[in-house]
Amino acid sequence: MKIRLRLYGVFRSAVESDLIELELSSDTPTVRSALAQLFARKDCGGLSNLILDSQSSDARSSTLILVSGREIGALEGLETKLKDDDEVSLLPVAHGG
Repeated sequence: MKIRLRLYGVFRSAVESDLIELELSSDTPTVRSALAQLFARKDCGGLSNLILDSQSSDARSSTLILVSGREIGALEGLETKLKDDDEVSLLPVAHGG
């Protein structure tokens, strides 16, 4: 099963690419398993620290994750199941005042 990861902002800069295609081998792949496979790539070093909180293993509040245009908070969070040809978008959220 193939999915696409679309990266924006600092995430794109960290891997020097705005699109990565992954072949997922799990029978029931989730956003969490897709991210784990992404972080295991040699060209994605340090990306996990930008996206996931190291203590809780949840997505940082400064990260917006969409699956085919829907925010994962409105789905099943990082346990959202993926289907063939889904696009997972990773967007950094800027806060300011």
